Amino acid sequence: MNVIFLDFDGVLFCLRDEDNELERRIALLSKICKETDSKVVISAAGKKFISEKTGRPYSHSGKWLKDIYLLFDKYDVECIGRTPNVERRFSDIYEPTMWKEDEIRKYLFNHPEVDHYCVIDDDDCSVDDDYSNSDLNKVRNHLVTTIYYSRRKTY
Repeated sequence: MNVIFLDFDGVLFCLRDEDNELERRIALLSKICKETDSKVVISAAGKKFISEKTGRPYSHSGKWLKDIYLLFDKYDVECIGRTPNVERRFSDIYEPTMWKEDEIRKYLFNHPEVDHYCVIDDDDCSVDDDYSNSDLNKVRNHLVTTIYYSRRKTY
């Protein structure tokens, strides 16, 4: 099975978006999924509103998330789940912040049926090609980075 780990902010939502940008991006995602026979796994911070087992939003989720899933359904984007939460320990404190690389690797460990994957995300935390602070270093060879602050249209 092929999987696309998908972020929301900076991928589906960007600054200076025009009308129907979300729908255009999901239509493009649908095309990519069909051409690569891929399914979607949510790796965004908004995943806390999505069931880890079903990949669908909880009933109390916000309208913005329900709108995404209406478009997923419209364009036949199959979302099969979300990445699990992973905590990292610093000194004597556990940080509940999201560490996407570890969450993606844990998902892959728990789903050996995944043969190939890519990560679509804007948040690489890189400055002048220094990726030392990135939370995506362990999956860098599978990363497709979008440009969140671009003045041109991003896809």
